[in-house]
Amino acid sequence: MRAVKIRDSKFGTALVIESLKNAGGYVLGFRIDPVEKLNEVMKEIHSLYRVYSANPIFGVQYQVEDRLEPLDQVTVQYEEDDIEITDDNASSDAFVAYYADGNKESDSEPVFCEQLGLAIEGIKEGFTLESLWEVTGI
Repeated sequence: MRAVKIRDSKFGTALVIESLKNAGGYVLGFRIDPVEKLNEVMKEIHSLYRVYSANPIFGVQYQVEDRLEPLDQVTVQYEEDDIEITDDNASSDAFVAYYADGNKESDSEPVFCEQLGLAIEGIKEGFTLESLWEVTGI
């Protein structure tokens, strides 16, 4: 709820309730006669909203059964692992080498590949046709 106020409208004095933008941004107007009853209703809405805001009901009731332990009691000391990272996937290096060459200005000269029986772009140094096929997982 954004605001509850009394305003003049084309129907006379009215109670206006504005909702928040994320709740639809509605403006609701209610004409209540006599004016004393209008003031009473506005005070009651303010009172109920204050009570609800202090202890909102979200539709789920729960009871705390166990108290959480303080953070310093459950904190575990950091220990560095005794591992060594090795590069067992050397076949991906071919993919990386070709992918990193994305800003090249022209293709290399085509060469005839006897294994495939057709012309292909020249393979970079240190790579073989087999290592290129390993990248695709075929």
